Amino acid sequence: MCSNWTYSPVFQGQTMTKATDFCETPRSGARLPRAVVTGGSGGIGHLVVRDLLRCGYEVVALSRRAPPLSDPHLFHIVCDLADTNEIERAGSEIVRVNVPIAALVHCAGIIEPGAIEGMKADALQRQLAVNLTAPIFLTSLLLPIMKRGGHIAFVNSLAAVYPLPESSVYAAAKAALRSFALALTIEVKPRKISVSSVFPGAVDTPMLEQEMQSGGSVLNFVNPPATPESVAATVIKAIGRSHGGEYFRPAIDGVFGRICMCWPELLRFVLPLFTWIGKRGVKKHARLKKKL
Repeated sequence: MCSNWTYSPVFQGQTMTKATDFCETPRSGARLPRAVVTGGSGGIGHLVVRDLLRCGYEVVALSRRAPPLSDPHLFHIVCDLADTNEIERAGSEIVRVNVPIAALVHCAGIIEPGAIEGMKADALQRQLAVNLTAPIFLTSLLLPIMKRGGHIAFVNSLAAVYPLPESSVYAAAKAALRSFALALTIEVKPRKISVSSVFPGAVDTPMLEQEMQSGGSVLNFVNPPATPESVAATVIKAIGRSHGGEYFRPAIDGVFGRICMCWPELLRFVLPLFTWIGKRGVKKHARLKKKL
């Protein structure tokens, strides 16, 4: 169940008595632009939250845990994004205060790698719920109060255009999310709302470590993992532009991924080479981690 809105971090105990409390005290006497961020406690999400605060936004973060940040203009709603009832409660509460949203950023994501054969229904449903249903549903709830000229950003994945073996459900969800973002771009154009999608390859976060411990694909390491800071910076850059678009990191991966979508057989030919490169990348990454 979604909690009351709280200052972050929650353990400070400064619980808001009602959602409108924070709306009465904008910084420097002027209302700040508002941003809503999902997955605000994650490896990429908390950096997006941090950077938005630095850019002068007031941020509402939706996640199960509070972001590891403390700022009077950061507010947290405890919400399990795998549960549509919780998403609806959180979205309705944000809409109720009726303050325009300048930026909506979907950072939340999960992956449970494994062969599709024998996959349990709950593992399938969780991945589709967080990676696809949550961003679509929350967007539909918050669009009525999206500011004209606002921005919606999706932290997607290279898996959307470059499917990973043993991660078929995750790849399917991300590919569908890309299609949704492209269609949404057309739908919200009359309101001057721009839509961006960021497609990083592997990112050096706890999520990647957990993925690899659970049998994740070595193809994650064909290129060295990106830093979460660089991905967050790309998101902020996208939000700062007056037009949307797709951002692949590294850019060459996006070119190759699009070619594979047009010519799926190509992936079959290059997979042995990429697997060999990926195995070397895994070993190199492990050595670097030991030195830290």
